[in-house]
Amino acid sequence: MDEDRAVVLSRLARGVADRRADAPLSERLAAVCAEILEAEGAALTIGFDEQSRLTVVAADEASARLAQLQDVIGEGPVPDAYREGRPVDGDLESRTRWPVLAEAARGELGPLRILAVPMRPGGRMMGALTVHHTGSYPRHFDLRRAQYLADAVGAALLRDPEWETDEQGSPWASRAPVYQATGMVIAQLGIGPDDALALLRAHAYTQDVGLNAIAERVLSRELDFSQIDISGNEDS
Repeated sequence: MDEDRAVVLSRLARGVADRRADAPLSERLAAVCAEILEAEGAALTIGFDEQSRLTVVAADEASARLAQLQDVIGEGPVPDAYREGRPVDGDLESRTRWPVLAEAARGELGPLRILAVPMRPGGRMMGALTVHHTGSYPRHFDLRRAQYLADAVGAALLRDPEWETDEQGSPWASRAPVYQATGMVIAQLGIGPDDALALLRAHAYTQDVGLNAIAERVLSRELDFSQIDISGNEDS
């Protein structure tokens, strides 16, 4: 193991140990990642593919909002990191790469620079570490170090018993309503799963709420996509 990687892993272990032992491991890992990378905030997304990804923890309000917008819009560094399998960065000042995300978040969150790094312990994509900075990266920022850190965090989460079950209370359980609602939209409209999820995301975006909120409306039958006319109005 090279010296830089050893230093990163040592700082990660020390930082996790120094925080409250009763706090979930994911929360401690996110906080330490922000500290090591000198970022204003961090978030951890878990999932072996883009459709199943779930942001399980955000260390600050800005990270939580960025995660929600990317989840709903399907645009941003995290979706791109999943598609491309490499670190992806950009800023909210640019309207060229992620125009919808920039429009939705720039006024609310300011000129943030965002970096999403794939977590791929053992070579398999299983999530992403996202950090954000105000302005440019710190002078000593090292992308290779960020990748070491993301892979180490992924390995730690894979070994955390919290991820071994889908029982109620696990973070995976919070994604279940989205899967169930997607199935109901498929049945309502006779479309494929990707299109059904896209409709859920579009509806969440227009209502300015998270995917889970729209999913719950579908599951409670408050929202039925077969009863929405082509202008977007729900039939009475």
